[in-house]
This record gives sequence, structure tokens and C-alpha cells, in this order.
Amino acid sequence: MANTLVVIGGSSGGLEAMLAILHQLPATYRVPTILVLHQKANRISGVPQMLRSHTHLSVIEPDDKQLIEAGCLYVAPPNYHLLVEKEKILSLSSDAPVNYCRPAIDVTLEAAADVYGKDLVVCILSGANHDGAQGCVCVKQKGGRVLVQCADEASVSVMPDAAAKAVAVDGLMTLQEMAAQLASLSVAEIDK
Repeated sequence: MANTLVVIGGSSGGLEAMLAILHQLPATYRVPTILVLHQKANRISGVPQMLRSHTHLSVIEPDDKQLIEAGCLYVAPPNYHLLVEKEKILSLSSDAPVNYCRPAIDVTLEAAADVYGKDLVVCILSGANHDGAQGCVCVKQKGGRVLVQCADEASVSVMPDAAAKAVAVDGLMTLQEMAAQLASLSVAEIDK
């Protein structure tokens, strides 16, 4: 079972940013990764199908109580919050929207921080609201790392700016730099 987890959050412009990151990750990248992307409720998401053609990772829209495994990219389904439980499994919640969003980045980050602590790496991408900022506070309190897309490069800088104002981030980065950071996560970190 993997001990390191990456959570990536984004909204407006976030999908394009995620694609740019995926194109730069080497085939050796196997860290389990969660993508929380704001999507309209009550529709079938085409995001997993789109991502599958851009990555070597297994792209999964998780079911409730799904085990987190190396080599997988989990996409939060529309209209559900995606939680991380202490057994390192994913669960779905239909609790009220947070920051007008379900799935909300904050909800996933807070749950993941409680489980993974210092072994959590968060990337905040382009987006038009403050979702993710409060979650980043929790991540930093638990010893995790926060990487934020630099505002100049983001399609919409509200989300990265909010995260950078909320915490002392571990890096304001271009997508290329962010991908390099993720690629540097070693096998030892995954399987320790």
C-alpha cells in the first residue's frame, strides 16, 4: 500500500493545467494521485476518459470504499465529495457543497491531511474561487507539502493566489516545475 499521496485541485483552467502536467510525468511516476476538479453536478463526467489518453496511470472515477493504490489517478466524481479514510481508502460523500462546490478541494485535502500527514503533496492549479486554501492550511499543519501554480501562468489566478496567501507554500511553480517535483517523488517514498 502506498504511503505517499498526491492531491491536485483545480477549477477554471485546471483541466488544461492537469493535462500539461501529465504529459511531463515519466513512466516511472507511480505515486497514487487524486484529481479534484470542479465539475457541474448531475452529469456524467467525461474527464476520466479524456485523461486516459494522456497518461500511463490507470485513471479511475472511484467507487465508495476503494483502496488507494500506486499507479492510479483517481478523479473525484461530479456531485460527490471525495474523502480519504484512515485505512487509505476513498469514500464518497453527498454532504452539502463547500465553497459552492461538490466535489470540494478543501474537503479532500482536510481528509487526506489527517491520514497522510507529512507524506501528502498537494498541487493547486488554476481556478476561479478560494476552494483549496483552507485545505492547504490543514495540509501544512500536518506537515504536508503545498505546491501552487504561479499566477502568471494560471488561466484564472484566484485559486492559486488564495492558497499562496493562506499558507507558506513550498513552491510557486510553473507546470513544468511542478511536474518535475512530482516526478522526483522516489519509489522509496511510495513504498516505505
